[in-house]
Amino acid sequence: MNKRNPILGLMTFSFYDIGGNVLRALPLPLIIGIVGVIFEVEFLLALFPFMAITNAPYVVMMKSEGTPTWDKYQIAMPVKRKDIASTLYLNVFIASLLAIPVIGIVWLAGYVVNGSTFAEILSGGFSVVGLMYGMVLLSTAILYPLGLSPLGQRNMQSVFFGSLLLAIAIAGGLFYAGNALNISAVVLPLLIVGICSIAFVVSLFITRAMFTKIDF
Repeated sequence: MNKRNPILGLMTFSFYDIGGNVLRALPLPLIIGIVGVIFEVEFLLALFPFMAITNAPYVVMMKSEGTPTWDKYQIAMPVKRKDIASTLYLNVFIASLLAIPVIGIVWLAGYVVNGSTFAEILSGGFSVVGLMYGMVLLSTAILYPLGLSPLGQRNMQSVFFGSLLLAIAIAGGLFYAGNALNISAVVLPLLIVGICSIAFVVSLFITRAMFTKIDF
């Protein structure tokens, strides 16, 4: 591994291990979105951004289950423990970005098939996209510190699913609270993503600190 790029090397290892599963998580939401656009099925149009944004990151999180798959090997590499922790978060973040071309293709299909304007497409989907990204960031922020805790070491699967449910509850609560306060449909998703991004960064530093103390 190139010592000058330890995080890049760790990410290469991670995506070599799970890359196939991540890529296989993308075609289904793309198909669902296009079918929803062509036949104007509201349920499918609501389902596709949820699947597009969450499928790939959740594959990454399920694979690691709160701790890195390569932990015992990584610790023997010429890398710092904090770099291993940072890789966990970067993997999830990059996986979430893979949804952008999927969403873009479906929105473009909406423009071509139904003649929807960009403003109409954006107003209808921006809130959902912001909420879904907030959920991914927040579930990541909850999962990894808990995954390294005694609770997580005893029952990884419970912590994983618990972090998802808690993130859904919190992000959904922020969404409904924002609607109750009449925050605009443009500002509210940005606000949710901003709050969840802060939690994501704070969690990263907590996990980095925990990695320096944990005994693999």
